[in-house]
Amino acid sequence: MRMEQIFVFAYFAKGKIYPKIIVWNRKIIKVEKITYYWKSVNDESLNLHFSILSGSFYYHILYSLSSNRWYLVDTESISL
Repeated sequence: MRMEQIFVFAYFAKGKIYPKIIVWNRKIIKVEKITYYWKSVNDESLNLHFSILSGSFYYHILYSLSSNRWYLVDTESISL
């Protein structure tokens, strides 16, 4: 799994994180919908995963609690 560091504008409410905008390769991507959310543990570090829908693409992003950094894990085009 190749992860690329990204910038994410998010807000925190009721103990949850809500990503709103992703900045990737100088491109601004507005989060239209969070389709799925899950947690994983890697080397004793908790990671928060988000499946994001924007336009005709899905984005899998990850927030590492140990490093306080966001990463793009995968992208996929929606086939119609």
